[in-house]
Amino acid sequence: MRRREFLFLAAAPLAAWPMAASSETANRPRCVGFLASWVKSNAEGAKRFDTFKLSLQELGWAEGKNLKMEVRFGNNSDGGIRQAAGELVELGCDALVSTTSTTTRALMDAGKNIPIVAAVSGDPVALGFTKNLSRPTGNVTGFTTFNDTLAAKRFQMLHEIVPTMRKVALMWISINPQQVLLETQTREAANAMGIELASLPIQALKDVPAALAKAQNEQASAILIGADPMTVANARAISEVCISMRMPAMHTFVSEAKDGALMSYGIDIFDSYRRAADYVDRILKGASVADLPFQEPTRFTLAINLQTARAIGVKVPSTLLALADEIIE
Repeated sequence: MRRREFLFLAAAPLAAWPMAASSETANRPRCVGFLASWVKSNAEGAKRFDTFKLSLQELGWAEGKNLKMEVRFGNNSDGGIRQAAGELVELGCDALVSTTSTTTRALMDAGKNIPIVAAVSGDPVALGFTKNLSRPTGNVTGFTTFNDTLAAKRFQMLHEIVPTMRKVALMWISINPQQVLLETQTREAANAMGIELASLPIQALKDVPAALAKAQNEQASAILIGADPMTVANARAISEVCISMRMPAMHTFVSEAKDGALMSYGIDIFDSYRRAADYVDRILKGASVADLPFQEPTRFTLAINLQTARAIGVKVPSTLLALADEIIE
């Protein structure tokens, strides 16, 4: 055998290895990690996850075939979220889905530079997720909450129900970076309308009764409840106290109005999860995070609970009812 022929035959098996490895990678199920800030038993959280998963299925991704889902729960605690983030990152998923600004930061801090899609995010630049919204500079992209504009809208709606209001309270979660931004944006909106804001920072569910009592003692005419997994999960209990105080309360999500809040106005949260699935699909098909700009919400929902309005003795103007997407009788 000639030397040149020997070298060719010896090299042939080695040359086949990259092709085999590439084929194996292409055919393996893609891994998507989902970091939920809430507890596993949270019904509202389960609906959000199901919306995301169904949207992925509609895009052609099926568990057990070409998709492997890894879900972790942070149990509404900073330590739990960081532990869960570390577990997901170590799995080496192809893409990660974040449910709050807190979970996004935890995934970023865990390292590995895996693409992260934030289904819900506060101001990404202010939070340090990117330097550019239209062309993300890091490994995070996703969908914002538009809180600066929503804060002003919520004040206007509350003012329609309580025309004499001069002071409004805001209960917000100080350990949630998204809520820290919300407090600043709400204060700016209050100043623009000449309304005094009573800021009520809390850290845990046990702080809620004292915060609501302080709002009453400071003679706030109404209260805004910052949307955090903890407050959303306990919306019914919070609403019951507000009703007993005859305090008009504005929340964020329709589920909270159904749980007794007088009103809710915010992004269509399920639309955000559907759009997050689209971004994950594009990443799994080879898109770069830099090519997927952060997007603002496109759909907003106003819900009004007339049962609560009657219970606290306020009349909801017909102009506001005409704007409502959902009215709870």
